[in-house]
Amino acid sequence: MSAATAVVKCPFLNRTSKKFLQHAGSSLKSYAERCPVMKEVVACPIRAQSTIAQPASVSEGSSDGAIVKSRCPMNCEDVCMGDKMPAPVSADPAVEHIKKKCPFASAIMEVAKTPKHATRVVDAMKEVAHKFKPLQNGCPFIVSQDNFGSLQLIHTQLSDPRKKAIKQADFYDLSELTNTSYAYKQFFSERLDEKKRKHVYRRFKTINRSANHHPAALSYKSDAAYSAVDDVLLSVSSGFELDSRQECSKDVADLLVDIVKFSDAIERPQVVWCSNDYLGMSRHPLVKQVAQKVISDHGVGAGGTRNISGNGRFHNLLERELAALHSKEQALLFTSCYVANDSTLSTLGKWLPNCIYYSDSGNHASMIQGICNSQCPKRVFRHNDVDHLATLLAADCAREVELGIAPRPKVVAFESVYSMTGDVCPVERICNVAHQFGALTFVDEVHAVGLYGESGAGIAERENVKDKVDIVSGTLGKAFGVVGGYIAGPQSLIDAVRNEAPGFIFTTSLPPSTVASALVSVRLLRGAEGRDLRKRQQASVRSVRTDLIEAGLPVLPCPSHIVPIHVGDAHLCTEVSTDLLENHGIYIQAINSPTVPVGQELLRIAPGPHHTGEMKRDLVKSLLSVWEKYDLPLTNAPPVVTKLPVMKSGHIARLVEHVACGDYTRPQPVSLAA
Repeated sequence: MSAATAVVKCPFLNRTSKKFLQHAGSSLKSYAERCPVMKEVVACPIRAQSTIAQPASVSEGSSDGAIVKSRCPMNCEDVCMGDKMPAPVSADPAVEHIKKKCPFASAIMEVAKTPKHATRVVDAMKEVAHKFKPLQNGCPFIVSQDNFGSLQLIHTQLSDPRKKAIKQADFYDLSELTNTSYAYKQFFSERLDEKKRKHVYRRFKTINRSANHHPAALSYKSDAAYSAVDDVLLSVSSGFELDSRQECSKDVADLLVDIVKFSDAIERPQVVWCSNDYLGMSRHPLVKQVAQKVISDHGVGAGGTRNISGNGRFHNLLERELAALHSKEQALLFTSCYVANDSTLSTLGKWLPNCIYYSDSGNHASMIQGICNSQCPKRVFRHNDVDHLATLLAADCAREVELGIAPRPKVVAFESVYSMTGDVCPVERICNVAHQFGALTFVDEVHAVGLYGESGAGIAERENVKDKVDIVSGTLGKAFGVVGGYIAGPQSLIDAVRNEAPGFIFTTSLPPSTVASALVSVRLLRGAEGRDLRKRQQASVRSVRTDLIEAGLPVLPCPSHIVPIHVGDAHLCTEVSTDLLENHGIYIQAINSPTVPVGQELLRIAPGPHHTGEMKRDLVKSLLSVWEKYDLPLTNAPPVVTKLPVMKSGHIARLVEHVACGDYTRPQPVSLAA
């Protein structure tokens, strides 16, 4: 019997190539682990093949040999092993012949070095043969004498070239396998219960923000009440059909009245203090008017990907506007900035040969995911620590010099404003270090675009270092008040991402109304109105931060527009947030793990230009009330303002010089005092 026939007869190996089996050697153990017979065999220790004495052969003419032949479908033409395995003796040509044909027989022979092992193997095979019934009463590797006729029939069909080979499914009694299933629901329920016990289960508040009374909103008393109203509205709406020929039929108008009537019973007014719509541009009259006009002219959807009917005139205009905003050659739109970061970083890593990433330890999940998807090596430097970044870059450059290899591509990825803690990065110093070691810079300005700089381009514009940023990513869904993400950078790099990034190519593009309204919002914030809104917002942030600190609330110091209040306990953080919503008409979302580390849970406040003095006073009063209710600590200590360390240029110059001379062979700490 040929090796190919043996493989066909094995329902587990018949998918494996003949060439692989011939050269696999000891790696066949992994295949044996998949076999219902061999899975317990491979648990025994196996010596190297060259040092193992082989079992004696069994005479083909003996009665034992005949029985064995009937019990092994893979070696029906050769002598295999019986129910009693002989003790190991010297190698035998017949046994070696069998081993070449049957990897499972080979494994059994090598494992069964002692009678004890042999007994264990046989017992395991019998147990599996009893429970696993592919041939009604036996396993394809060891079957009883009663099934010899069935085995012979299978062997005949497999070996006769004039007959169609039996299907693999015919080896099994499927009725015996249909009742086996993984407990999926139980698994997910247990995992979710665990998250609830740890108070990190995410509960989403139902909030409808008001476009006419920003930053006001309406919340709903409970999910149960909300669902009950939904049921009523469904019953009301089920009795009529929409008339597509009318702009708004009478039945639809009546339904809207019913929605208002039922909603009044469960809605509660709120003031939103945690929205990322920092400047309220989502409700700007001109932004809304443009969106309505474009929907009227072009509908509500894009119709396809950018490559298939989804590339409209507004998309091209917005990309040109964003490129001009950041002083870059070209920009590219994505459905969100998460997708933009993930797609860009993963694509760059796959295009650049042997690329190395350097990632700030505080980076957003989208950047971390993109770097992981690139499958490139990465170095994580301490948060905003230019000293550590320089050390890591210098070490890799020194290694290249030592090995005499060409410089590897390097990308330093970081954020300008970190959204939870409000930290601002030393963008110029990071860019200087990166470029001195030949690395590209990728800066996420998601929480900075629209809020900083003369035209709202972000921290890089405020610091007058836009030219030092190679690639910038931003969002249209925060300060610009719409939805979507983008990157901007050199034309060739952007074009490469446009042609290769799956997150850009294989998804429906942003609707024309969204893109047109974003275009208007960007232009407004680049002008005088944007400068006025930014000035008012920054004044509101300073006012709220000062009032909270003076009241003794534990405000974390930070230099940005974010005002984080430390709680330090997931359960209490959630309780405080819920209490503010239900009893004080204030919505501040609790920020728990994994968004922040365990023990650093906080309330994240984002004051805006439309929060009034009365709203601010009510915020402080409500927070103090809740703090007292839950016995949370207050502090009257003055705020600690931490300045970022300044790295002297001489350190970087010396590192670069050492690397160039080839005498920098391992990472060394760089002192800031020298």
